[in-house]
Amino acid sequence: MGDVRRIPIRTREDLWTFTERNVPLWDILDFFPPDSVGPRGPKDAPRPYDVKPITIETDLGFSFETDIQFGAWIFRPRSPKQPGMMKWCRERGLEPGDEKAVAGA
Repeated sequence: MGDVRRIPIRTREDLWTFTERNVPLWDILDFFPPDSVGPRGPKDAPRPYDVKPITIETDLGFSFETDIQFGAWIFRPRSPKQPGMMKWCRERGLEPGDEKAVAGA
């Protein structure tokens, strides 16, 4: 395994953000390739480069492709019923005091 970054879940509010919204990435943006950042929404102008999605492998037996929303600095949101970060956060049983680890190859 390569480089690892951790995002702490300190409070119940942090936990709510992870399980009901998304994982905030602004503290670890340098961990991801710059071309993995896509537009904020479908009505926004395209990025001045080809956006390359990243594959997230989870420890729950599923993976998903995503990009990072410009300005929001989160993984592209998906329904918690689809493979994505919200599904992982809900099914993982996170609690305040946990740390979300992101590992590179």
